[in-house]
Amino acid sequence: MVQLQHLLYTVLSCSLVTTSLAFTASNYNRQTARSTLDASSSHWLDTLKFDGTTPNFDVIQKTIEYTSEPGYRSFSLKDIPTDYYSEEYVFRGPVIGPLNRKDLVDTNTCFGLSTAFPDLDRQPFGFAVDPENPYRVIFFERWKATHKGELSYFGLKLPATNNKAETPIMPFSIVWTPEGNIIYEHLTTAVDRFEGNTMGKVAVFSLLETAGIPVSSDVGDTAFVSLQKLNRFFNSPLQ
Repeated sequence: MVQLQHLLYTVLSCSLVTTSLAFTASNYNRQTARSTLDASSSHWLDTLKFDGTTPNFDVIQKTIEYTSEPGYRSFSLKDIPTDYYSEEYVFRGPVIGPLNRKDLVDTNTCFGLSTAFPDLDRQPFGFAVDPENPYRVIFFERWKATHKGELSYFGLKLPATNNKAETPIMPFSIVWTPEGNIIYEHLTTAVDRFEGNTMGKVAVFSLLETAGIPVSSDVGDTAFVSLQKLNRFFNSPLQ
């Protein structure tokens, strides 16, 4: 069954690569058109400024409290108390998302990361408030972990390598609502891709690299986009 699934992945991936290349020119044209918009035009992220209001709580202190949760530090997202989150919560990364909270937890769980990297520690530091949005806290993280257990990857069970991961520093941001809930989380790529030992990769991609699975995390990478579409076709959590 696993061999048949991988055969289907291979055939469909080739088809999706061709389709992706066919749309490259039209996508470029759309991006060029968007870039010509007046710089003063409002942005969708302005919604997260909540009409210019000011929070009645210490956003840095709440962020430090949140990022100190054991489930946060170990990246076991299902173990973080749900009352931190707004019902409208969205997570986004450079090539991942937008994901609601349930989909994010499902994606996080399906790799079996808590078993594969039981000593994983996200190390947040450098908290600051965005001067353009008092509800947004920006900070940095460096992840350290050891691949000590079995990792799940598309039906395969990959044994421990005992490889150690130390990621480059990555920027992270959290936006709180006026009610004190998290509505938006975002991370992006490495501050310095030459730092650490994960080939410049951060977050889950760094853990996969450590386990011997070199998945590209580059924005617009044809193979990765095709893999995402393939997973969407199979309605996999890893979309």
